[in-house]
Amino acid sequence: MQGTPTYDITTLLEQVSQDNEEAFRMIFDHYKAPFYATAFKMTRAAGTAEEIVQEVFVTLWMKRKLAARAKNPEGYIVTILHNCIYAHFRKLARERQLRSTVKQAEEESESPVESLLLEKEHRGIIEKVISRLPPQQKVIYKLAKQEGMSREEIARQLNISPNTVKNHLAAAVIHLRNSLKKDISAIIWAVIWMHL
Repeated sequence: MQGTPTYDITTLLEQVSQDNEEAFRMIFDHYKAPFYATAFKMTRAAGTAEEIVQEVFVTLWMKRKLAARAKNPEGYIVTILHNCIYAHFRKLARERQLRSTVKQAEEESESPVESLLLEKEHRGIIEKVISRLPPQQKVIYKLAKQEGMSREEIARQLNISPNTVKNHLAAAVIHLRNSLKKDISAIIWAVIWMHL
């Protein structure tokens, strides 16, 4: 990849390290097009390529003091690009793996919600959804699903009919399923970030 002469990059990076936004703009303008071309060639997605280029320059700004001390400034900047591209593919691999795990759990269970509850790493996310249930549904759901109590046992403990327990439990499961469907992308991202 052709770049500006080393001394120009060195000078510009030194200025950037002193928070010179005009020098940063010059570096951005010089590398933006070739970096976009490289990212697009690797990802075949225009939006993704733009995000990678933005990430490169955000990273360069955040690490501007280090960049100014780099022995090979252009190599340092290109390395940031490569790291951002690799990070993109690692993230895709994690998302694919997570989707595969969720799909497999759904296929092995009648209720995807219950499958997710069994996954230890998802417990915190699911607990937040459970905490939003109405009080009676929350108590019954926890007794049934987390403590393993039968409907009759719950009915005796709460002094209500088994049919009432059944109705509350069904309503809780429907609420959880709908909440999880609505928030599935948030759940996937939360789990991904927990594993970064």
